Amino acid sequence: MSEHDNTPQTPEALRADIERTRAELADTVGALADRADVKGRAEARAQELAHDPRARGVGVGLAVAAVLTIAFIVWRKRR
Repeated sequence: MSEHDNTPQTPEALRADIERTRAELADTVGALADRADVKGRAEARAQELAHDPRARGVGVGLAVAAVLTIAFIVWRKRR
């Protein structure tokens, strides 16, 4: 008895089923490896953000806010 009732019975069908299963397993292992590669995912996300104009605008806005805050603090101390 087999685990599956629809298991192919001819040698050619069995070979094709084995090859299909190997391909599915390779895809699964590749997907798991991609998910486990935290550094690679972080680098890919950084590249996405580097090319996203909205992310650049947020960075520029934060830099301007920091400069204005420092300028205000310096101005208040000199008064």
